[in-house]
Amino acid sequence: MKFYLTTPIYYVNGRPHLGHAYTTVIGDVIARYKKLKGYDVFYLTGTDEHGGKIEKAAKSMGKTPKQLADEMVVHFRDLWKELNIEYDFFIRTTMDFHEKKVAEIFEKLKEKGYVYKGSYSGWYCYNCESFVPEDAEEENGVRICPDCGGKTEFITEENYFFRLSSFQKPLLDFYRKNPDFVQPATMMNKVVSFVESGLKDLSITRTTIGWGIKVPSDPAHVIYVWFDALFNYVTGLRDKFDKYWPADLHILGKDIIIFHAVYWPAFLMAAGYELPKKILAHGWWLVNKKKMSKHIGNVLDPKILIDAFGEDAVRYFLMRETPIGQDGNFSHESFLERYNADLANELGNILSRTTTMALKYFDGVLPSPGPKQPSDQNMEDSWKELSNQIEELYDSYQFSRALSLLWDYLRSINKYLVETEPWRLGQKDSQKTSRILLTALRALFCVLKYIYPVMPRSTEKILEAIGGKGIEFDWDAYKEGLKIKEVGKIFPRVDKEEFFKEEIKMEEKKEEKTYVTIDEFFKMGLKVGKIVEVKEAENANKLYILKVDMGDHERQLVAGLRQYYRPEELLGKKIVVVSNLKPAKIRGYESQGMLLAADVNGRPYILQVPDEVPPGTTVR
Repeated sequence: MKFYLTTPIYYVNGRPHLGHAYTTVIGDVIARYKKLKGYDVFYLTGTDEHGGKIEKAAKSMGKTPKQLADEMVVHFRDLWKELNIEYDFFIRTTMDFHEKKVAEIFEKLKEKGYVYKGSYSGWYCYNCESFVPEDAEEENGVRICPDCGGKTEFITEENYFFRLSSFQKPLLDFYRKNPDFVQPATMMNKVVSFVESGLKDLSITRTTIGWGIKVPSDPAHVIYVWFDALFNYVTGLRDKFDKYWPADLHILGKDIIIFHAVYWPAFLMAAGYELPKKILAHGWWLVNKKKMSKHIGNVLDPKILIDAFGEDAVRYFLMRETPIGQDGNFSHESFLERYNADLANELGNILSRTTTMALKYFDGVLPSPGPKQPSDQNMEDSWKELSNQIEELYDSYQFSRALSLLWDYLRSINKYLVETEPWRLGQKDSQKTSRILLTALRALFCVLKYIYPVMPRSTEKILEAIGGKGIEFDWDAYKEGLKIKEVGKIFPRVDKEEFFKEEIKMEEKKEEKTYVTIDEFFKMGLKVGKIVEVKEAENANKLYILKVDMGDHERQLVAGLRQYYRPEELLGKKIVVVSNLKPAKIRGYESQGMLLAADVNGRPYILQVPDEVPPGTTVR
């Protein structure tokens, strides 16, 4: 039983945001659930590193596109690690094997007559890497992209075209035979309507862009980024293609559904590949009811939430708050309310109550329980009935509904504890107390099976605490005699007023206009320095130890640049140094000043000085 699933590959023209995290967490939840069910899972994700958008972004930063891609891909890998994403392969479209295979497929389609040369004129959105429809809105005579809201450019160029028009009937036949090809159904309806309205041949190369895979037989042409990107689902399997293809599930945002449900199947039909089995299109995360977008500038960095609440709280919120397919509106208030109500109160309370009493009355090992009572049987029966429903919801990717029902059941466990009051019985009636605690812990243990795909690290901690690690998830498998351990608060309650007080302070600080006098500015000892030695700091994987020539002496600077610059890129650079900054210890290393850098979306760019300026020169 194999299961191959993918996320879209993400553009590297900016850092990953909550929308990227949402898609990738959905994939990770599905992959973990399928593994629990016994499937041999292959989970693919990665980055899309070609195209005009990346070429433009790199040029604006004074870098090559490959340099930008190499720097930005680190942020995606780091975030997936922080979110505990277990992917099987991370593909980059700049990998040699991918580029060679895409070029080979392009030439194959050309030989078969599915690709031909022509010319095209139209309004092109560089941000979305696509031409916009003829009925798109205009502003001062310029068409506006309906997806990102940005201005487009009118271009005319020679292109190679894919005969998409030839696939209208084959696609409609396929949709009729596979009515659930796209979920949710509203998206399937959109796809069918799009194809029924008529298909035009698709431009699949550019001559106005230099960064991408060149057509081997006509290198003036660069293969269109979407043709290039979509085939990552084939190339990313490498030598495992025969084992895992076709894809069982493509997960993606609803804004790219046409590319995946129309163009992609047509490309595959032309190339002779079997089609994917299903596409899951999710909604957008909105901020102030606007789509989260790097272009608009309203993206949310999930690392901030991870640092404050832990990755499992973020994963839970993303899966619980909004059903897949619908748009979700993010606010810190809704996040905090969900965190406190569901995680700190319900789940946290059950864990705290049961483990505390087990340790207090029985040193963490429950004795033989008393006879089962109707209330105990009711907990067991209701779980067995619910578990079948949860399985169905997970199988159809309705995680929000499944989690809602699971938390209803957690509330019933808390209610059961309140009604049976084991804290009143204590050791006076050890059999009754043991029976009640065992019933509550069995119920919690069973729920953890379905919480695990969403919150794996927290689940493992809870299983460790209640002695259930390594035991098959089943009501009767959890027995008396297991060792229960002390556990701290996995989800400590966060005070709303205190949290928002800090948020307000941060916002006020952002909005403060701080002025300095000319005298205060001249107190800054800005000097030119030349980096003459670069060493990696031990036990600090982000730090370099720099030796800097200051003209009349050398000094040591500690800088967090390792994930952005290689040593050879720094050696010999002339930089601006705050030379009169009080020395400070950073991870055990003394830093005798600070170098100046520009901050672009959290990525530092060192301010450089012309070669003719000698070290030690004052900067004014």
